[in-house]
Amino acid sequence: MASETETPRETLETATDKNALPSGRLALLGTFLKPDGDRALIRTASGKIATVTKGAKIGNAKVVAIEEGKLVIARGTNTTTLEMPRG
Repeated sequence: MASETETPRETLETATDKNALPSGRLALLGTFLKPDGDRALIRTASGKIATVTKGAKIGNAKVVAIEEGKLVIARGTNTTTLEMPRG
């Protein structure tokens, strides 16, 4: 069973910052680097939450790399790096 703890007010305010993530476009929520394969948690432009791995398709883009706090996607010959929001 999970234990409950009091969450500091500053943490709650940061976690619920309405402007922390871009609205209406792909956003990186987290990365998980593991020996059996790295994963990234994303929110799609439509608001869907998904876990992706290297090689996965996200719309017309492909995941080409997952690093600590970063997700690199490619569309044709163009690459884009998404980073975790700072806060």
